[in-house]
Amino acid sequence: MVSLDKLTNEIIACRAESAFIPNEVLGVKLTEKEKEDLREGKTIFVEGMVGKSGKEFDAHLQINAERRGIEYIFEKNGEFNRQSIGGVDLTQKQLEMLNVGKAILMEDMQKKNGEIFSAFVRLDANGNPSYTRYNPDSPEGNREILIPKEIGGVKLTHEDKETLRTGKPIYLYDMINGKGEVFSSFVKIDTETGRMSYSKTESGFEEKPTFKVPAEAWGHVFTSTEKSQLQDGKAVHITGMKGFNGQEFSSWLKVNERMGQLDYYTENPDKARQSAGQSENAATAKEGKRHTDKEAVKREEKQETPAKSTKRHKVS
Repeated sequence: MVSLDKLTNEIIACRAESAFIPNEVLGVKLTEKEKEDLREGKTIFVEGMVGKSGKEFDAHLQINAERRGIEYIFEKNGEFNRQSIGGVDLTQKQLEMLNVGKAILMEDMQKKNGEIFSAFVRLDANGNPSYTRYNPDSPEGNREILIPKEIGGVKLTHEDKETLRTGKPIYLYDMINGKGEVFSSFVKIDTETGRMSYSKTESGFEEKPTFKVPAEAWGHVFTSTEKSQLQDGKAVHITGMKGFNGQEFSSWLKVNERMGQLDYYTENPDKARQSAGQSENAATAKEGKRHTDKEAVKREEKQETPAKSTKRHKVS
């Protein structure tokens, strides 16, 4: 292990086996893969550690040769510089895309419970990875959705994947759910959200449950009026919500029935839609007036222009 002394800039080295690698860091248990990466001198990213103040924080961890133990490395200037996400190494191109706000597809990532998953990844407003089953950079109505390699432990064929991509259901036998139970069912993937749904019958997907507004969001308990307005599809301005860092924030909220969630906006989405409609109507009216004015001018010119004689004058 080699490190650079931050005060003297001297190179300090130690044998890898002499560095202490704990099984747990500030309340977070390290996986065998994470411990192996530390032994190889790699940097890992650990979330949900609890400091002395009792607050949770995230940081990169790496072996420091001088300390012969763990060193905490925090991201600087908001730049995302992790070497991996979910145990999958990032390429330089992927890092560059994330830092300019683009989404990338990450396959075969691993959750803390060992579950393998794939997702489109993009950084949220706090600079943390957010995961979706669809490419958020793709346009609405023509979404690029994630088609998994397998569902419930059953590997999908090429034909299965292409059918799901078109929004049509397929029937899978002997899947295994989270409880370890074996079941068979029709499976369908929403072409906008990428979410999977299951049905005993092929026509059962047409029955869509109505999204119910939760009792609270980010620590703010909705009043009966707010909840009623949201349930009716109206945009509501909510204040006093608290983010991950504990700081309060405000936002416009509106129900997204198709996604089955609450969407957050910096401006009133209803007002923006009305303004857009008014602008379109105004433009249409203006264009119509322009055509009317042109026709009026043509009529006036036609009236003022002397009629041409159809008779020919004889030239002597």
